Amino acid sequence: MNTQEFKKVLSMGILATSAMTIFSYLVSELMSENFREPEIMAIFIKDLLPTAKQCAPYFAWCLHYIIGFSFVIIYMKLWDNNKLKPNLQSGMFLGAITGIFGIIGWYITLKIYHNPLNTNIKDFFILLFFAHIVFGIFAMIGYALPKKRTDQIES
Repeated sequence: MNTQEFKKVLSMGILATSAMTIFSYLVSELMSENFREPEIMAIFIKDLLPTAKQCAPYFAWCLHYIIGFSFVIIYMKLWDNNKLKPNLQSGMFLGAITGIFGIIGWYITLKIYHNPLNTNIKDFFILLFFAHIVFGIFAMIGYALPKKRTDQIES
């Protein structure tokens, strides 16, 4: 990955993951539930690494963004190789697909930990699905906007 691609992954990942996280935090507030992915991840990390309890929230946030960067790399490859057009529909489609993967990952994690959360799991999974659609839309925006500006400058 060259420097330009790295910067694109970084900017798209930050934009998309932040938008998704803001969405999750807003829904959490509206529903008075804890659907905040990094906070939930921190619970598991504290359980896995009891000696790192103070670092768990920071590690959880880093892990949350690393997963976002990973999804963005896949999206970029599909858009760069013209497998999909970078538009609203493909952003929503990719978000829905990664939402399903996210739900599966959380389902497995919650099965392993016997759901130690005080949250409605069905609602959490519904939120995850829509949060990933938000992710996909903002990843597409982060991909398409710089390209549009470059195309306009070249015209």
